[in-house]
Parts: sequence; structure tokens; C-alpha cells
Amino acid sequence: MDIIMPQLGETVAEGEILAWHKAEGDSVRKGDVLFEISTDKVAMEVPAMEEGVLTKIFAQVGEVITVGEPVGEMAVEGEEAKVAEPAKDIIEQQAAASEPSKPAAIQTFSQQGHGLLSPAVKYLTRQHDLDLSEIEGTGSNGRITKRDVQAFVAQQQQGEMAAIDDEAMAFMSPSVRRLVTEHDVDVNQIEGSGKHGRITKEDVLGYLDGGETVATQSVTTSQVIKAEPQPVSITGQDVPFSFMRKQIARQMSSSKDNAVHVAQGMDISFDEVEAVRQQHKADFKQKYGVSLTPLAFIARAVVKALQAFPHLNGQVSGEKLVLSAPVHLGIAVDLNHKGLVVPVIKDADTMNVSGLARKIAELAKKARENRLTPDEMSGATYTLSNNGGAGTVFTTPIINHPEIAILSIDGISRKPVVVNVNGRESLGIGSVGMVVQSFDHRAVDGAYSGAFLQRVKSLLESHGWQAEL
Repeated sequence: MDIIMPQLGETVAEGEILAWHKAEGDSVRKGDVLFEISTDKVAMEVPAMEEGVLTKIFAQVGEVITVGEPVGEMAVEGEEAKVAEPAKDIIEQQAAASEPSKPAAIQTFSQQGHGLLSPAVKYLTRQHDLDLSEIEGTGSNGRITKRDVQAFVAQQQQGEMAAIDDEAMAFMSPSVRRLVTEHDVDVNQIEGSGKHGRITKEDVLGYLDGGETVATQSVTTSQVIKAEPQPVSITGQDVPFSFMRKQIARQMSSSKDNAVHVAQGMDISFDEVEAVRQQHKADFKQKYGVSLTPLAFIARAVVKALQAFPHLNGQVSGEKLVLSAPVHLGIAVDLNHKGLVVPVIKDADTMNVSGLARKIAELAKKARENRLTPDEMSGATYTLSNNGGAGTVFTTPIINHPEIAILSIDGISRKPVVVNVNGRESLGIGSVGMVVQSFDHRAVDGAYSGAFLQRVKSLLESHGWQAEL
């Protein structure tokens, strides 16, 4: 039985093998952890679905495997019996058939024995749109293996390249074909100047006359390029991206390529929030075992503001917005400087500050322990990125495409502020921090985004936070 790279979420296409918990020859019980994988969404352990023996490991640690591809093989009790019966019928059919009708026997095998194919063979068959009757199996009892399919595909591709050369030759005049054959010229290196790109005699002669010159120029250019200064690593060593880093790079690049990013920031007074937080944080920690952080208050303000500005809550799809009634709030979580993940609080609009604080702590803990499920990593309609712990002042976040917007939360600190008392201004000290929203300008305009930020500011500075705890 093939062990398959599982599908972990609708958008996950591949995963990296992080570790094997079993070795070849080990007995495996149902539910035992076989291996660990990392995807662009989550890192998790994959359990055995059957009891048996791990007979083969195909994918080694560090390899990136496409979803649906086999990573190993298990011998499962009763599997041979299931395979042997149809195989016996096929052998009898082949033995009864005469030599000239051997292709018919192969065709019968491909039709009746389709259930004997491994998931990898089925996957490659669909991917390359193959007719299995054209492939002769080299496996046990004529079974078509993954190598058989890969060899067949490679042979087809070579044939296509040869057909291209043959087509080019057929398009030439007899004298040009003779000239090409005599001088053993690769026609793919010649650009035809004739009608519809046809290669003429002058093209071939020109190539032959200038071949040496072109080659010399190519070498000279290559030497010049090599002579240019090369980037120098400060540490003296190259550090390849981890699989997670590659996925983050791919997602961030895709977002910058597709979304029209605009960022707006706004200073906010956190005096009211801090007064309530300081009053309740000790009891909250004792009661729930988690900290009452400013992030929970900001999340609550954002959720309430999104209900008033629904065009920021959803995704961009082509030339339309797909808006969501509930708010599914993504929270970016740093994995100790080894990458980040964005777990999602589903139906965040149904939670108060207390509920959001506990859910944020729960998901962050699961993220750092690699225990997030695919469902907890998908479906966000708006995302928060909290950089406040690092004391940052102004951060322009990259949108978690295809979402419409993302909010960065920077450090909250005590600063001089202008205080108005009975119409008279004076200088005081207050808790101030900045939030910055990056939004997709294709979806909304700056005035809409600014009004949303003003609503967030108003809630944080004057909402009745006591009732939320």
C-alpha cells in the first residue's frame, strides 16, 4: 500500500518531509505517527491509517513532494489477497492468448487491472492524459509501475522534439535539406528568413560562414560576464531558504505582484485600554491562565469597525469583491524567528475581548507547537500583524493576498501628548501607539480606508471596555 502525501487544505499543493518517525522494516500500528511534514499553511504529524510494516521510504527528509504522490510503502495484512485474485485472472488470459494477440492481452490488463495501479501511477496518468493501454508494465504480473509511466512520458517528449526537427526539415527545399545534412547542422540554431520563418539556403550558408565568429563572440561575452564582481556573503556561507521560507517568499511576492498596495497609519491613544487592562490583567491571568494583552482590545475594535466597513472584510477575486458577513480574523504568529503562520479565529465578531484574548493565546500556542489543523489555517477575511513586542514605530505590512487589507500594530509607549482640559491645552504623558493598514487600492479608496481607521481609533479611545471583561 502506498503512503500518500496528504491534502492539508484546499490550496496546499505540496509539502516538505521534516522527519520520519519509522524506519524501513518497522512494524506500524494504526494511529502511529509515520512522518512529519511542513506546508505553506502548517507543520504537522501524519499518522498511519492501517496496521502493517513500513517496507519502503521513497521521500527523504528535506524533499518537497506534491500532494497525492507516494512518500513510502507499507505492507498491510490482506493486501496481497486483494491484489492476487485479479492478477491471477490476467495471467490466465495472457497465457491463453497467442503471440500475435499479445497487445490485446495488455489492453485487457489496463482495463481490468486499473484497480491495481498505485496512486502515483493514477496521478501521473491524469496529469499527462495518458492511455494506459499504450504502456507495458514491468511490475509483478505485468503491473504498471510509476517508473513505467515516467519512462513512457520521457519517450513521448523525446519523440515530440524529434518531430519538431522533422517538421522543420520537411519545410525546407531539397537543396537546403541536403546542405543541412552534409554539414550536420542543428536546424534549431538557425533562424529562418523566408516566408513564415522558412529556412533558406542563404540562412544555412550564413550560419556556416558565421558560426565560428558567433561562437567566439559568445565566449567573449561569457568571459566578460564572469569577470563582473560577484555578490559576497558576509558570513562566507550560503544559507538556503527553508521550505517555509520559500512558501512565505512565494506568497509575499504574489501579493506584491497582484495587489495594489497603499498604506495608511494613525496614532491612537491607548489610555482607556491601558486603564482597563491594568485593572483586570492579574485576575484574568489567574482565571484563564493567559495574558490580557492590548492585541485582544485592538482585535475587538477592528472586528466592530469591519462591520461598519464591510468592503474591507473579504477577498478580491478578479474584478469583484467577495465579501464575508462573519469576520474570520487572521493573526500572524512569529515562530521564534524561523518563519510565521497565520491561524484564523473563525466568527471573531461573536467574541468579546475576553473570548478573543483566550482564542489568540490558544492559537499562538498551537502554532508554536506545530499543532494547528488545516481548518485553523484557512478562511481568513482580514489579518492582524502584531509587531508591538519589538517596539516598532511604523510598519507597512504586506496584504495576505487575496484578502483586501491587513493591519499592523506597532509598539505602545509613553509619550508627550497635548491634553485639552476645559478648552485649555497643556502637555501631558499618555500611552500612544500607531496602527498601519495596507489595503488593495483596486478594492477600496484611501478615504474609505481612512474612515475605517478613524472608526478603530474612536473605539479604542472611547468604547466601554469594562463591559467586555
